[in-house]
Amino acid sequence: MIENERILLVVPCYNDVARLSEFLPQLASGLTANFRIVVSDDGSEVQEREDLLMLVDRVREKRTLGCTVEVVFTERNTGKGGAVMRGWTKHGDEDWVGFVDADGAVGLPEILRAVEWVRGQSDLDALFGSRVKMLGRRVERLWKRHLSGRIFATLVSELGQVPVYDSQCGLKLVRSSAYRKVAPFLQTEGFAFDVELLLLLIKFGCRVVEFPVDWRDVPGSKVSLLRDSWRMAQEVLRIQKRVAGLNLERL
Repeated sequence: MIENERILLVVPCYNDVARLSEFLPQLASGLTANFRIVVSDDGSEVQEREDLLMLVDRVREKRTLGCTVEVVFTERNTGKGGAVMRGWTKHGDEDWVGFVDADGAVGLPEILRAVEWVRGQSDLDALFGSRVKMLGRRVERLWKRHLSGRIFATLVSELGQVPVYDSQCGLKLVRSSAYRKVAPFLQTEGFAFDVELLLLLIKFGCRVVEFPVDWRDVPGSKVSLLRDSWRMAQEVLRIQKRVAGLNLERL
């Protein structure tokens, strides 16, 4: 049960103030005191960082704010995985760590629904949001992004040898005890971070479930199907080999 447990929720961002200006106030206003939000800036431009600080200050000034909101910066752009991991290093006594994308494609109601569902799963180690169209769920996605997502999911399933429908959805929750097991082995700072996280959790015998969420396409994606597909395939293969080669008996 996580009804009274604490959750560290990281929001990775890179030159994303325009999108965060709507999503962050909604997120912070809707989360309770057992949440701590860490906005992890991934080497944004100077003006963007200044605007982000002002945005966070405005959010903090709201009297109705239940959760705490922090921001961390780095000078070098590393990728989503790097931003998430830097945010997770702020982990203290929270019972769960997680992240949600800065674009708000997975909105506050879906985040709360996922947290509520996790409360009844005492043996669960991680929840991966999934953009799967099924009865009762709503996924609004441009066909190009849907195509790139299905290609990458196929790469993960075949090269990573994991029958996952959607490893890249921007909502993850990981129990802190499970995170501590895999944290020393997380190396991928870019787009394939989610894949490495998933494969490591499975390697360590953790129970991971895909949780279908409502999702809406938000302009501004930094991933290109033509530019990134081959690089993604190579990265997935490297991750799979690295994780498969871990000898847990020697750890």
